[in-house]
Amino acid sequence: MTTQPQQDFLRDAMQHLGMTRQEFADRIGAKKHVLDNWLLPSNSREFRPMPDTA
Repeated sequence: MTTQPQQDFLRDAMQHLGMTRQEFADRIGAKKHVLDNWLLPSNSREFRPMPDTA
């Protein structure tokens, strides 16, 4: 089983729900800048992995 990169997972979820980044961040209880960091390429200095609970 292959694991989907977190950026793809988050983008798919936002698209499926028809939400903006701000709306999605509010829905999952995260700040928008945290969501933005989760969406960065994994080789970016500002990239942060989602916590396991997310």
